[in-house]
Amino acid sequence: MSAVHNHDKLDRALFTRSMCVFGLGASWLAGILAFGGGGYVIYMNNKGPRKAQFQIPHFAREMLPLGINIILTFLNESMGYIHSTSLRWSLQAENRLTFNSNLRLLSSSTRSLPNKWYSNLFFIFFIILSYATTSLIFLSWNPQLNQTFKKSSYDTTNLPEDMIIVSGVALIIFGLSLLGQATLSTWALTTTNVPTWSSNPLDTVYACTDEHNPHRIVRVNNRCMKSVHQIKEPPLPTKPKKKQGPACTAHPEVKWVLGLLWFLVPLGALWGGVIYMMVLKGNKNGILGNSWQFVPLFTGMQIRKDNCPAARCTDGTSVLNVGWTANSGMLGNVGSIFLIASFQACLTLALHCAELLVNLSRDEAILRMATTPKGTDPRYNSILAAFSSWQTITLFLFKAAVHWLFGLAINNDFTLGVNMYPPQIFYFTGFALAVALFSTYVSLRRPAGSMPASFGHLQTMADLIDDWDDRMFWGHKAGDGRNGSACFAGTGPKKLPDVLLDKWYGGTAVGAVTPIAIPIMQPQSMESMHTVYTAHSGSTGGWTQMQNMGPRPGYHDPTRPMAYQGAGMYNYGYHGV
Repeated sequence: MSAVHNHDKLDRALFTRSMCVFGLGASWLAGILAFGGGGYVIYMNNKGPRKAQFQIPHFAREMLPLGINIILTFLNESMGYIHSTSLRWSLQAENRLTFNSNLRLLSSSTRSLPNKWYSNLFFIFFIILSYATTSLIFLSWNPQLNQTFKKSSYDTTNLPEDMIIVSGVALIIFGLSLLGQATLSTWALTTTNVPTWSSNPLDTVYACTDEHNPHRIVRVNNRCMKSVHQIKEPPLPTKPKKKQGPACTAHPEVKWVLGLLWFLVPLGALWGGVIYMMVLKGNKNGILGNSWQFVPLFTGMQIRKDNCPAARCTDGTSVLNVGWTANSGMLGNVGSIFLIASFQACLTLALHCAELLVNLSRDEAILRMATTPKGTDPRYNSILAAFSSWQTITLFLFKAAVHWLFGLAINNDFTLGVNMYPPQIFYFTGFALAVALFSTYVSLRRPAGSMPASFGHLQTMADLIDDWDDRMFWGHKAGDGRNGSACFAGTGPKKLPDVLLDKWYGGTAVGAVTPIAIPIMQPQSMESMHTVYTAHSGSTGGWTQMQNMGPRPGYHDPTRPMAYQGAGMYNYGYHGV
């Protein structure tokens, strides 16, 4: 049976909702300003009295997209939180919610329109466009690089060095990407019935086990020591384990996420290797440079032809020019943006999927706090919890940094068009490797302690929690394991003793005398004589093997759980006295 609910204990997390609405409003405002600003920039560059351009040092120009990426990540996370919360409760309304955390853009609802597959497809499309345009809004030109190539058709006579040209087309597409996400998030916010905006798995389980929930999760007896890895096993007494299984074997989608993240590493290495070899083999649009510094460098100092295996050699950064210049009109602008977006699509999808790994680890850590002296608190602020989680902060920084590095590896020069830089591609690949290693560590880490792992699996958590309190502790609650009886582990408002590692756990908190299953290797039919194992609740009782021609008629003790009857595999029962 499920624990008794007090509806006042459910944290509806209205402050979290308010912060998400604030982020959503900021996204609407940023999208409108970017869209309107892009139109004004196009007017200035074509008919205005002056161009939309300004001067800024080279290093500051390279760091500017990093600041934009950080702000963009905040906006995307706010809208993504609304969308993921909507998905969670849409799946629950369809009786399809299994884990507290899900891949929101790869999991779709059958009823909720904002969470259908086509809405998710639009959402990921807008996310990719938003990250792809951050490095294309402020376009620079380098006179040394321009002079080395000597193929620009743009008049740079009155164009000072370190001049930044604002791309109106990139601003418009950036604004549309924010407005598209904001539209879908607002749609999800206004049409989804959300019991709680908290991302705490305890709040999710509490709402799902409510007796008024039409798809209520019911606590199953004899599973107080069963982890999510044992979810398919029958409800039988189990001995505690000193260490639990990892997330990669708990959630079916974790392996696919890890595969996608690791796929980025050889893909990035192949990309950088191909571009570098094209430059090295003398491609006419390539420059072989001696500099491997983190930010691209161009000095214009060329190396003598007899010492250069490539078409051109300098002491700056190696580069391959693809063309498609931003000054060739609307077609060139849009083409360069979607070219870079196509390269960035796999990266954006992989980093989105990495959220699942961090969220599963966070869900597990919240419940395991019940074994600590402080206990676990169902009422915690989701936003503050995110900022206090080293895993969430690490992933957030990785997202901003990797997208920024991608912008260094491939970007759009105002006069020359799209350039690819092999050193920066390799640095980007190195960061992609760091993300893959981080995600692998999170996924393979095995939680220590005897508390069964759940990783946000709702049924497993419901089976582990038998008493809901404002602060909960988990541990041994009943039974001593003598006379063949099973002990019971559960939750309580005060610190509980540690579980007994050499004892069996199952049953319920009342008596905790569920008999331990003993397998019968050669089961017999119900018509023939069969063996039943019984347990007595008294101190003098124990296991008794007896011959029985059938079940004891007319007897049922409601305080004792009925034995599991598993197609002849396990046959045992409680013999009442």
